[in-house]
Amino acid sequence: MSLKHIADRDDVFARRYVYDDEEVLVADLGVGNDATVDVLDDAAIVVFEDDDEARQIELQLPESGAEAFITNGVLTIEVGL
Repeated sequence: MSLKHIADRDDVFARRYVYDDEEVLVADLGVGNDATVDVLDDAAIVVFEDDDEARQIELQLPESGAEAFITNGVLTIEVGL
């Protein structure tokens, strides 16, 4: 799944912002506080529990590098342009 795919979904509240030097994706995943996100090479891996079952989402990122974090179930990914 790409940043554009998640921003275009109807079941996830998400916004995508493009600035001169970075692109920012903010998505309310509704996953609670136990979710984690790690950036590995060109992917952000989000791990969370849903109905007591571990789930994982992998988001493809551009190769320019990214930072990602989750606060109160809201995923933020910042990608330098």
